[in-house]
Amino acid sequence: FGSSHLALGDFRAARRCERAAAQAAMGKKSYQNYGKSFRKPKRPFEKERLDSEMKIIGEYGLKNKREVWRVNYALAKIRTAARTLLTLDEKSEQRMFQGD
Repeated sequence: FGSSHLALGDFRAARRCERAAAQAAMGKKSYQNYGKSFRKPKRPFEKERLDSEMKIIGEYGLKNKREVWRVNYALAKIRTAARTLLTLDEKSEQRMFQGD
């Protein structure tokens, strides 16, 4: 089941790309994003997290929890990038151009 399921996912991704290429050739532009923009919490009913999210939503006038999760995900990506840059050597070109 697992390998056929992966093959089906690859097939769907390939079809999406083919469709986007066909539409681009016909003059239509695809505005669909393919990257993740938020990550749901692992524990959906954790009381402390739910209360803190509701407090943030009320304080900043956000529309839903997804907006809170989106910002948390963006910060997590920045933190992981910073962590990997800090592990590089100080004279590394990658660290000099991307980091401090």
